[in-house]
Amino acid sequence: MKFTYFQVRGRAEPIRLMFALTGAEYEDDGVTFERWMGPEGKAKYSQLTPFGQLPTLEDDGLTLCQTGAISRYVAGKLGLYGETPAERARIDEVAETAFEIIQGTIRLIWNPQFADKRAEHRETTSKQLTALSAYFQRTRPATEGDPVHWAIPGTFTMADAYMAFALENLIKLHPGLLSEFPELEKAMTAFFAADGVREYVRSERRCPTLGPPMVQFGGKPEESHTWT
Repeated sequence: MKFTYFQVRGRAEPIRLMFALTGAEYEDDGVTFERWMGPEGKAKYSQLTPFGQLPTLEDDGLTLCQTGAISRYVAGKLGLYGETPAERARIDEVAETAFEIIQGTIRLIWNPQFADKRAEHRETTSKQLTALSAYFQRTRPATEGDPVHWAIPGTFTMADAYMAFALENLIKLHPGLLSEFPELEKAMTAFFAADGVREYVRSERRCPTLGPPMVQFGGKPEESHTWT
């Protein structure tokens, strides 16, 4: 499989995390913004991006766009998407909730009024995490009381990749916020300590920033969390 996305973590980082978790081989085609905007890049990627956007995934003659479609395809191929309709629905429920948090973060860091909106975003996110914590506790019977896996007991899935990344982004953006929700922090930390993921997030293979240099926050390595 060939995965094409910008050289940032961005909204598609959970896909890279799934590859890392399973150890699956793939080609990671990291695209700089200069390359994307240049004439050569436009000519090349217009053939791969029917909607003029990244990411894309190529596999055995199939080309996919849209982050959600790619995520589910990769998760299905790598065994991270459950085995029953009920399991897949639960995985989707968690992943979509996490994606809403990710999207909210990305909108904020691109907002020219970032400095004025940051405190408001923290308050909004705190309310989201309060609801998320209640959801996590409420769904523990379905996971046999598992304290770290979001959807399927004893198994990391696409849901865990999405939620761990959504929460990781908050560490530098809103210092101290995640610590107010220890059960969420514990689940996130467990995912990033998993075999494959642990090595990936500590390697040079991982993009050091959430966004490109032109964002208001997250475009510098010190503004994105680093695992040591």
